[in-house]
Amino acid sequence: MKLINKNIFLLLIMALFTFSCNDFLDVNSDPNKVDAEQVNLSSLLPTALEATSETHYSTIYTASRVTHQVDHVAGYYTEFTMDADWSRIYLESLNTLKVIADKAEEEESPHYLGIARALQALNLGILTDSWEDAPYSMALTGSKNITPEYDSQESLYGMIFIYLDEAEAGLMAEESFNEPGQDDMVYGGDLSKWLKLVHSLRARYMLHLHQKGVFTAAQILAEIDEGFESNADNFQLFYNDVNLNPVHSKVALANETGNLTITHGKYLVDLMNGRLYTVFDPRLPIIADTTGSEKPTYEGLASYDSNSPVHSTEITRSTWYATADAPIIMMNYSELKFIEAEMALSTDIARANEAYLDGISAHMDMLGVSESDENDYLTDPNVDMGGSPDLEHIMKEKYLALFLNFETWNDMRRYGFSTDVYKGFEEPEYDGRDEPATRALYPISELNRNGANLFAHIKDFTDTMWKDQN
Repeated sequence: MKLINKNIFLLLIMALFTFSCNDFLDVNSDPNKVDAEQVNLSSLLPTALEATSETHYSTIYTASRVTHQVDHVAGYYTEFTMDADWSRIYLESLNTLKVIADKAEEEESPHYLGIARALQALNLGILTDSWEDAPYSMALTGSKNITPEYDSQESLYGMIFIYLDEAEAGLMAEESFNEPGQDDMVYGGDLSKWLKLVHSLRARYMLHLHQKGVFTAAQILAEIDEGFESNADNFQLFYNDVNLNPVHSKVALANETGNLTITHGKYLVDLMNGRLYTVFDPRLPIIADTTGSEKPTYEGLASYDSNSPVHSTEITRSTWYATADAPIIMMNYSELKFIEAEMALSTDIARANEAYLDGISAHMDMLGVSESDENDYLTDPNVDMGGSPDLEHIMKEKYLALFLNFETWNDMRRYGFSTDVYKGFEEPEYDGRDEPATRALYPISELNRNGANLFAHIKDFTDTMWKDQN
């Protein structure tokens, strides 16, 4: 489905958030300022979907630099806070979703409630996976509590799974007074696809806690069996010529006008150009333009290394992820297949191999790789591996299939950025730091507003989160 007209969206935002600029920046502002009597569920849902998509784009702009999928032409990243994402998650996503959930319950519309719960789980996942501990259980009460206490990451993950359970129950309800339709800009009101998303998200978040022993491989595989079945189930929001894909408007077009931003990282390109693995990936010319000759050499950017080759790849308006109407992909079928491959690796090598190859094929099909190029790649010894993939190759292919996806940061943190898993990955010594970022720092605005509660939760930029501690 295509996004609603930009003017309609702006009018809706004005209707939802009529408070002052100062209040808008206060994540503890009263969510009930939205007049639930004047705005119906079908008007609220597009706002929540667009906010969730925009949040995902904004977070990957930073997170993808940590994973070296991209790098910034202005220099290597230092400690970051992601202030705008913090405000957007609370104000534009979680506040709106609370209103939807409350209104859905009041109007006996469990199908809307199921969608809201799924989106709450996803946004809460981005929140805790970015900062670890965060205010939530006491945070959305407006003026009743302007200094909410922080919830631990463990409790936030507990809430994610509660929301997913409630999402499943709501979506499976036999009757619903209000039904989503064209206002559902992702699935067009198809509840079966939302149910597949719930199972797929459950597999994702179970995976985050698998190495802690919270969930078994068998439990995760059971969720995968109920999850996405093809690229047609991808959870993604399409844009159009009126409301442009943010990678197009904020990266590709900005680069064209001299406001240089990000481009492909050297590590990503070296995984694909034959340097780290002796096979050229046919997806590279689809996701990267080159400024070279008729037979260009693909070189990614390494802003931290003045001795590296000059980068030749660019994210332009013609690259797949940056066209005007390209989707922001929040979860795709390939991700689920690679989770399956990873979980089946130790118990069912045949299933692991099939899922591994299906994950690659699904991503290539999504990008429009030719059948012959796809077959050549899948049968190359560096990819096929005689039917016995290892963890290194599974995670390498997942890394490529999740280009510009927040989940890559979670994967690399789960494995401690290990070069045994991510061949050739190197965190350079830069600006006095040679360890990758494991979290965003809390925004200064939160320190000013809620410092007494925040103080006990402040961690170092490279401290391991609870979810990644084995």
